[in-house]
Amino acid sequence: MAALPADYSLAQIGERLQLTRQAFGMTQTDFSDAAGISQHAYNQYERGHRRPNLDAAIALRDHYQLTLDWIYCGDPSGLPYKLADLIKQLRANRRG
Repeated sequence: MAALPADYSLAQIGERLQLTRQAFGMTQTDFSDAAGISQHAYNQYERGHRRPNLDAAIALRDHYQLTLDWIYCGDPSGLPYKLADLIKQLRANRRG
């Protein structure tokens, strides 16, 4: 089986979820609770220990206007412009 592209890795999915949550200015608990996901499971996603299952990803998509392409693949083209711009700024600040 071929390796997945880097953007599909658990670590990259976790980073995207963390950046998204930070763009909303929320704690993990508030972010996960609002979407109906347990904080423990969400923490595992952000830390890159588990991939969000489809139900969790759909809950995030529906509650925060995300796309599955963003969550799983890193494609920001379907995100609301302001959110995509905030995430881009946060990512640039991390890389300094």
